Amino acid sequence: MEAKLTTLRSEIEDNLSRSGHNLASFAKVSGLNRGSLSAILHGNPPKPISLRQLDAFNRAFGLPEGCLYSLYVDECFSEEKVSRRRVEPFLIRCAETGKQHCIDEVLSRMMEYPKPLDIVYSVAEKLFTAGKMQEATVFYKIVVDNEQDSYSERLAISQYRIFKSLMSVVNWEEKLRAVITFEPFRGRLPENLQLDGLLKLAQVTYTLHKYKEMEKYTDELRALASAMYREQLQKKAGRRGEELKLERPLVFYYAHGYLLKATSLTKQGRYEEAKKYTAGYADLSWFQFLDDEGRSEVEAFRLFAIANSFTLEMLVGNYAVLPAYTAFLVEHPGEILPGLVIIIEAANRFGFAVDDVLEQFSVEMAHCVLYQDPMNIDRVYRLSYQLAIYHIDRERYMSGVDNILQCLTLAVELNSAKDLINCVTLFETSRDYATDDQQKKYRELIQELRKNDENAVNVVQQSGIVQMPHLTNPIL
Repeated sequence: MEAKLTTLRSEIEDNLSRSGHNLASFAKVSGLNRGSLSAILHGNPPKPISLRQLDAFNRAFGLPEGCLYSLYVDECFSEEKVSRRRVEPFLIRCAETGKQHCIDEVLSRMMEYPKPLDIVYSVAEKLFTAGKMQEATVFYKIVVDNEQDSYSERLAISQYRIFKSLMSVVNWEEKLRAVITFEPFRGRLPENLQLDGLLKLAQVTYTLHKYKEMEKYTDELRALASAMYREQLQKKAGRRGEELKLERPLVFYYAHGYLLKATSLTKQGRYEEAKKYTAGYADLSWFQFLDDEGRSEVEAFRLFAIANSFTLEMLVGNYAVLPAYTAFLVEHPGEILPGLVIIIEAANRFGFAVDDVLEQFSVEMAHCVLYQDPMNIDRVYRLSYQLAIYHIDRERYMSGVDNILQCLTLAVELNSAKDLINCVTLFETSRDYATDDQQKKYRELIQELRKNDENAVNVVQQSGIVQMPHLTNPIL
């Protein structure tokens, strides 16, 4: 005998039979209209079931959440078209409840109908607006993989959303791939999203140490923010213009255009140029259209300018500003980590001692290991690297090697070949001073690196800087 095909309606009727309900009694316990129930189960053709009704069936039968979802897929389709009214909320609910198999089945069938990406993109945007970025990314990737028009705004926005979702990843290679993939689409975004896209590109290229690329994006960011500001002034003067819809106040992007430009110049050793751009965001009280959030940003950038002015003075060897700089860091704890990186880098470059500063901020440095975001992980790496050089130069080898090992741990996490080479080189030049325990820890880190990323090991070995025979001989 041929097995009976299970459908959503046959499953509902079976559950009704097992529960002992008729339509009238079930209508009371489920909150569904009796007439609607009759039309759903006995209509010719049967009335389609909404997602709200499906969930009501599920609750009234005492079934686990989403238990009937796999049987609902057929409800979203007819021979002629996709039912957008049913499929959109269904896909959103499946994404929220982790019903990936249902999503896959719906998407597979949808691609056989005209204009399926309209629905997919709409679902992605609704999930994104609801703050469900991870869930939305699945749908944005479908748009990216299937969009035929390479210049469509929908494609550009999908690429932007995916890029933005990857900003929290630590892995250096993943970030670089994200930049390369999104970069060609930055100018195809609506202007309001272009600002945020350029800002994110500048920030991530900073963490990748790609300072020339960072400079390019900051120039574009500054030019776009300035143009949009002029448009707003024209609108105020009575000319036509559209209301800005930005994630942050316009002054936030304008100021970042100057701050990040100065940062990129600083990283390239162009300190005098950096000072000019630092002045560009030091006092933005003249900026119009400021609300409370905008005024708060102006004050924040004023403090950033003070901190970065100290940075520039330290990097040109002006040791005299150190007392004022440390006093500023005490008053603004959020600046301590980046400030210490600069102070110790300057001490290494110009040969002055900062032991009293290290003592003063020893507690804060101990807490640095708690940071989880990529930008601060990069800063902790740079702090540890500069500390290693500082201690080794002063023949405090045990502390220096401990800092090298911390650097290597972070470099493995960041998956940066350049940082790995720097760490290995620094350790090898200090190997004779490492204790047995430190050498053992070093071997373990290298073995972990080899296991996790053979390519990174090859980069280190092929650099010609150092040979690592212990990689193939764990007893050394």
